[in-house]
Amino acid sequence: MSDSTKTLTILNLGQKILFKPPQNLLELLNASEVSINQSCGANGTCTTCRVIVSSNAALNPRTELEIERAEERNFAEHERLSCQIDLMDDIEIEIPF
Repeated sequence: MSDSTKTLTILNLGQKILFKPPQNLLELLNASEVSINQSCGANGTCTTCRVIVSSNAALNPRTELEIERAEERNFAEHERLSCQIDLMDDIEIEIPF
């Protein structure tokens, strides 16, 4: 594995996906045929692509839109919208069902 290849681990599915940063999380999940709810076309408005970030991965900060949705839905700090996450490093997540 080269230094630029990173790993997405989906803990509750027992699945690992290799990727090269930068990579949008929702796009990576879709390209890897991982089932995740989504209904707004990755616009950050529906909140159905919510994931739980289990590792202390360095993530881009929440966008203003994601901040609004997180406040409306009372997201915990580790709950994020996969369509709003740009992956740069190894990360562990869970996909709520």
